[in-house]
Amino acid sequence: MEASVILQQVFNGVSLGGVYALEAVGFGIVFNILKFSNLSHGGVVAITAYFGYFISRHYPHFVVTLIITTLFGGFVGVAIEKLIFRPIRLKGAPLTLFLVNSVTAAMLVQQFFAAAWGDQYYPYPVFMKKTALNFGNFTVSTTYLLMLVISAVVLLLLSYVLRRTKIGIALRAASTDIWTPNLMGINVDFVISAAFFIAGVLGGITGYLLGMTYSVDPFIGSMALKGILAAIIGGIGSLGGGVVAGLLFGAVESLFVAEIGSSLTQIVIYFGIFVLLLVRPEGIAGKRYIIKA
Repeated sequence: MEASVILQQVFNGVSLGGVYALEAVGFGIVFNILKFSNLSHGGVVAITAYFGYFISRHYPHFVVTLIITTLFGGFVGVAIEKLIFRPIRLKGAPLTLFLVNSVTAAMLVQQFFAAAWGDQYYPYPVFMKKTALNFGNFTVSTTYLLMLVISAVVLLLLSYVLRRTKIGIALRAASTDIWTPNLMGINVDFVISAAFFIAGVLGGITGYLLGMTYSVDPFIGSMALKGILAAIIGGIGSLGGGVVAGLLFGAVESLFVAEIGSSLTQIVIYFGIFVLLLVRPEGIAGKRYIIKA
């Protein structure tokens, strides 16, 4: 490929990788606290993608509809925690049941949208009159540019919240040991709800951006799988590792699609992930722990 084409694909890939990073962080926040793979995150992405579509169709204002969809995603995340996970958590259910409930929730959402609106594709309205910016031989899609800027701003804000605010400190404390903060006067139930709210907010942004970039269909939530893979590649428990892995995932995927096509790209990437986790099962930034009896 020519240098300009490579640069173009890398930019597009990193922009999409920013969305993967949002998904990875949303998945990782819940995993850090409850120690289970929250696959219902894909359901949140699908719900908010449809919600954003219906809102923007009646009120095609990008900033307003993005904010509304983002907040809606947070409340969806809290609702899922209270209705699906809290009852079994209070009963001391094994982590396997958490995983089963999360998979069931994701499939329920997918089948609901498939039954309600079929397999049709619903495109978001065009928010910007100018769809691309030209810099010589380099063309920047305004949609991809928005994806990159929004992802970067959101991740920076989240980093500030986790490091500098009381709820962020409580979340980091609960991720280390969910029982001890309760002894220190921290409401663990509220902290868990906050984790699901943040994950839902990230899912709302993801659903909106994916719907705006592509189109909405019942299976759009399955794209969250790549964010979950990014979280695993980066090292579950390391939010920074998830961000790096998401960006790399997007860039590599974009380059491979341009070079060998989309079908072969998926085969090569998933095989590469398989090999990577065989060599380094803790992921890029994860830590390997040795448990001694």
